[in-house]
Amino acid sequence: MSLPDEKSQSLLSRIFAFILSFAILYGCLSLGRYISQLLPFVFPGSIIGMLILFLLLELKILRMHWITPCADVLMRHMVFLFIPAAVGMVAYLNEVFDSVLVIIFNVLSGIALIILIVGRLFQHFTENKEQREQRHELYKRASNIRKLKRRGA
Repeated sequence: MSLPDEKSQSLLSRIFAFILSFAILYGCLSLGRYISQLLPFVFPGSIIGMLILFLLLELKILRMHWITPCADVLMRHMVFLFIPAAVGMVAYLNEVFDSVLVIIFNVLSGIALIILIVGRLFQHFTENKEQREQRHELYKRASNIRKLKRRGA
């Protein structure tokens, strides 16, 4: 019996690496789905699974090169993974058109909310204590001016 040559060993190691990375990704997805079933509210298990994967990578429990083989394939073919969702939306096109104003309102209010929150966080993390006190003083003055205008009106 002869030993396998280098090409077949390389192919076998690549197949094993792909299977291992797929098992890790699928394990995170399955754990996320299980946790989402235990929650008292509806939350997508895939999102929980991605958070678990993120935490495992961030805490260095998993190494990036362990999941790269399968992740590369999935990223390369991601466009095809969105086709079923797009086709599914065609079935609900009438409902989408009926709710277009609500959708536009939610998108615009979401953008405004994100801008406000990110702006406040940026302001909080970049200004020092003296600047924060000056800003609070300006808010107090503006509030007092509004109160005076209401009394005078």
